[in-house]
Amino acid sequence: MSWFVPIRWLHIAAGALALAVVAIPLLARKGGKRHVRFGRVYVYAMAVLAATGAPLAVRGLADPSPVRRANALFLFFIALLAADSAWMGVGVLRAAKGPPAAQGGPARMGPPALLLLSALGLLVLGVLGGSVLHVSFALLGGALAAGRLAFWRRPGRTRADAIVMHIGAMGASCIVTLTAFVITNARWFFHARAFTLALWVVPTVLGVAAIAVSQRAWRARLTRGEPRPAT
Repeated sequence: MSWFVPIRWLHIAAGALALAVVAIPLLARKGGKRHVRFGRVYVYAMAVLAATGAPLAVRGLADPSPVRRANALFLFFIALLAADSAWMGVGVLRAAKGPPAAQGGPARMGPPALLLLSALGLLVLGVLGGSVLHVSFALLGGALAAGRLAFWRRPGRTRADAIVMHIGAMGASCIVTLTAFVITNARWFFHARAFTLALWVVPTVLGVAAIAVSQRAWRARLTRGEPRPAT
């Protein structure tokens, strides 16, 4: 049996687990046991998804088709974006409980730095290949990575800053997870090709709008010192 088969099935299993539990921490009471427990399961699943996505992308580079090679790199970037977002979402809350001097170490700066480099590579690939999809997600990933690096470097971060960043990072990871499900089943649900631009852009636009509304509401409550909402 080829090494590719078990890794592929592990990748699929991790993606299925992430998809199965993603709604629970979103809907559960924030900070409650269910939110924390299933949030951790989701983060672990995303870590496995990114780890298995790397060898799958390397295998795709051996394909003779330039389009398939580019798509393999793009899908690895998407897995990296989702995993880094989940890692960031957990890291900001842990850092908020520790001393300020320990908040911007290599373990926290490294993943967004890698995402930024990957975004730059995808941008070049997209420009050379004339792919609007690749360019769009390269710019999105680059903007997120730059914002996360700036967050770790910024002094005087408050608990409200950490929670707002947690919402944004976990929300971005959830968007990628749900989008990947839509894309994987595009042929069955929408009778469309997996790399149809609208299938990637529409969930992202709607998700970003929802994240922005949630972040604004939580920051207003936290900065006024009001009790946190139940969900």
